[in-house]
Amino acid sequence: MSPKNKNYDILKRIDWITVLLVLGLAFFGMIAIASATCTAFDPDTQTFLEYVGSLSSSLPLTQFIYFCLGVILIIVLLFVDYSNIREFCNIIYWGCVALLVITLIFGANQRGLKGWLRIGSVGIQTSEICKPLIILVLAREFAERTENKSGGIEKFRDLFPILWRFLIPVALIAAQPDLGTAMVYLFILVGLLFMSKTSFKILGPMFGAALAMLPIAWLLMSEDQKGRIEVFLDPSKDPEGKGFNVIRAKTVSSSGGFRGKGFFSQDLLTQQSNFLPEDHTDFIFSSTTEAIGFVGAILLVGAYLFLIYHLFRISMRARDDFGMYIIIGVACMLFFHVFENIGMNIGVMPVTGIPLPLVSYGGSNLLATLISIGLVLNVYLRSQRRTPL
Repeated sequence: MSPKNKNYDILKRIDWITVLLVLGLAFFGMIAIASATCTAFDPDTQTFLEYVGSLSSSLPLTQFIYFCLGVILIIVLLFVDYSNIREFCNIIYWGCVALLVITLIFGANQRGLKGWLRIGSVGIQTSEICKPLIILVLAREFAERTENKSGGIEKFRDLFPILWRFLIPVALIAAQPDLGTAMVYLFILVGLLFMSKTSFKILGPMFGAALAMLPIAWLLMSEDQKGRIEVFLDPSKDPEGKGFNVIRAKTVSSSGGFRGKGFFSQDLLTQQSNFLPEDHTDFIFSSTTEAIGFVGAILLVGAYLFLIYHLFRISMRARDDFGMYIIIGVACMLFFHVFENIGMNIGVMPVTGIPLPLVSYGGSNLLATLISIGLVLNVYLRSQRRTPL
């Protein structure tokens, strides 16, 4: 096969549905960040091109730079057969553990979390970067126990190596303390447990033990974490303190009405100074819903749900269990992020600081998400058709 035909064949085998959805969400996110952080557009004093030229916020540009870096990492990943990465999962795992330990000892404290490593002015949230790497590790561990077998995991001793590999990094993340991110890891594990057909004789006692430990978990929580849960149950309990963001987020979300006020509009509540703190990060769904309205918000949620459904669907076409579990792990990660972020924006989930993938401002989460998508594209590129979902 000539190089030209080979390149054409590779292009045909790229999962363009995932690519287009990710590109669309990422560029939509940059517009949403710009709208939330820049001054409003006044058509009476300037043209839109003049307005664009006068934008002073550096956040959309920074997000674009991280996006470009993520795209480069995706391209690099596509040249490496994911099966070859399998051999290095132990090194990857202990590298993640070491990175989290270093962060816990030497990391910078930001918003009450000791989760960032700083190199000059650049900060990296290591728990975010470790997400796709831990997905690789868990995918390999599950694949080792289910490949070439008709059933799933039947014995606890087969599950034990998976659990201790999961618990060490999660304990280090919870010690930062970042329970929100720890919950993402937990949801990934639970998703893989169900998709690997783990026996309910094992899952039942595990979930029972987990429920029994909830009172202990409450005692181990910091006062700030307890306050977030109490405010989730009753935001009016501390309307000017911990309940402030929740109340304002719900107000902003509903103010856009059915059709929205439009990006960069002077009528946006988020144009008022500090009306909704973190309107470009944790609460970007609220600030975006104000701009695009209920209809736009439904379309945005629909795009996420279609992407996640598509990932579960193509996971069934992976050539082996390792590839299937990689895609399932990424789909579970994205689902929890979307569910938790939107939930806390509309007041049905506690505020945990979980970003909205590809839309919220944040280099670490954007890179982690794009690396995860790169792994999905890698598996799909080398997939063989199986029974569709």
